[in-house]
Amino acid sequence: MLPEKPKDEGSAAWLSEKDASLDFGPLHNERLRIDQIVGRLDDTDDLVERAELASELVRSVSRYEDTIEQALFTRLEESSAPAVLEELGRELDQLRGAMSVIHERTSGIDPRNVHASDGQGFEDTLEDVVHRLRALLLGEDRQIAAFVEPLVPEDRRRLVEDIAHTFQSVSEHPRPPHTAVGRISRNAHRKLDHRFEDVAPPSHPGADTINR
Repeated sequence: MLPEKPKDEGSAAWLSEKDASLDFGPLHNERLRIDQIVGRLDDTDDLVERAELASELVRSVSRYEDTIEQALFTRLEESSAPAVLEELGRELDQLRGAMSVIHERTSGIDPRNVHASDGQGFEDTLEDVVHRLRALLLGEDRQIAAFVEPLVPEDRRRLVEDIAHTFQSVSEHPRPPHTAVGRISRNAHRKLDHRFEDVAPPSHPGADTINR
């Protein structure tokens, strides 16, 4: 039996400004994708779709959080209490641990077979990922909004450029490598896994839902 999950509480306020798609392009789009995946997970009981959505969620959240960590976390030291950032770091580490389990259960595996072994365990882990993700995003949103709001145009422009540059080489793995070369290599393996997954299933209900 699939667990009931609370509805998503919406996108980040700091990414919801009228010019957000222009200013924070890739990060804004990635956040919308995350919201879309989580929202769909709230609504579907189809196990194949849920397996695909879980895999897509891990990839998307990994890209988003790697960007946040590289482009924003050091800047947040200017406006956030150290204890708050330490707690966000712990929450992120716990989320990455749960996402790593989903990554291992879905990588290189036909989505139709993901629930064949310990399907309830997979669903419990997925529920944990969504719960931890929602809590982490709320905390990050507050700190980022407090930092972004007072920025003068020039400082915002630098931030926008840094975010766009960082996003080009972020990792799709839950625990990203520490170097750009490592990220590129890990992403190449991840894309290869998806090619193998594409051989068997005649359709992709999860990916089809969020990519239309």
